[in-house]
Amino acid sequence: MLTRMRLVKGATALLYIGPLIAGLCGFGWDMVAPFAAIFVVWLMVLRPEQWPTTPGEWLTGQAWLAALAQILSQVLLIGVLFGVGRGFGGLANIGALDVSPILPLAVSFLSIPLCRMLWDANEAAAQGYFLDEEAAFAHADNAAGQAATAIIPLLNLPDSAPDAQVAQAVAAALDVPAAELRLNAVTAALARPDRSHAALRRALVLWATEPEIVAPGHVPGSMASAFNIAGGNLDLLRLYVPRAIALIAAFPNRAEDFPPPDRLIEIAEAEPAPDSDLPAHLQADLSDGLRALARSVEAALGGAEDRAVAAQGPAPVAVITRRTA
Repeated sequence: MLTRMRLVKGATALLYIGPLIAGLCGFGWDMVAPFAAIFVVWLMVLRPEQWPTTPGEWLTGQAWLAALAQILSQVLLIGVLFGVGRGFGGLANIGALDVSPILPLAVSFLSIPLCRMLWDANEAAAQGYFLDEEAAFAHADNAAGQAATAIIPLLNLPDSAPDAQVAQAVAAALDVPAAELRLNAVTAALARPDRSHAALRRALVLWATEPEIVAPGHVPGSMASAFNIAGGNLDLLRLYVPRAIALIAAFPNRAEDFPPPDRLIEIAEAEPAPDSDLPAHLQADLSDGLRALARSVEAALGGAEDRAVAAQGPAPVAVITRRTA
């Protein structure tokens, strides 16, 4: 996706080269209108979030004012490019060239199909990729909605589904740049007590506690989310705890992604569910594991604070001077 983004930015250069060529060749200002049409179409294709999406929105005065502002800004940009092209022509002492006006228009128009083949703004936004900060800000409002939509197939999986099928569905839904939003969305959905989703919970705990997910830190809070998904289910906690202990030992720099130590202690000291069929000695082992994990997380967090203080350097030493008469 990053390679496609670079190619899009390269293809966008063709859009601006057209008016430069037109100015360099000495074409008149009557070329501004067709160039403006090309520039506006390019905006609609590459930046659909800047335009109304429904007929009802187009009927509002605010939408017309926004569209007019977009068009006027493009006309101004084309005028600047025309001026720059004419300036280059004057410096190089190039007179009016016998070039068809179709040539500069074709150069700019070629940018539209090339960019469209390389970039789908809505698809890229769903994966967390944006051409610039402005596009990211425009998609910020519906990012959570897109994440909620993406996890619906996971919530529709039956508990009887094979583990391999559920694991594959989880990987397909979460192995994207927007994984943090989607993991938060599915964690919130599973927080409801009336939802079992045993197979999905097990697959999510396994996915979120993979070293490939935890080590890079691309999904902040993945270990805390896995703990919340496991909830008070002893079988899921028995799956979670040994993996978490190994991960905090291997990657103490990711301690902030783990559950708070006091929360781990709270679960460790909680009374087991009366309907649990887990033997008492295994419940005791689980409680000990949760306490050990809490100590490890606390030690890792303390080590991180010590490293932050050390990075700031020694504290300034106050020097007391005595005044003598």
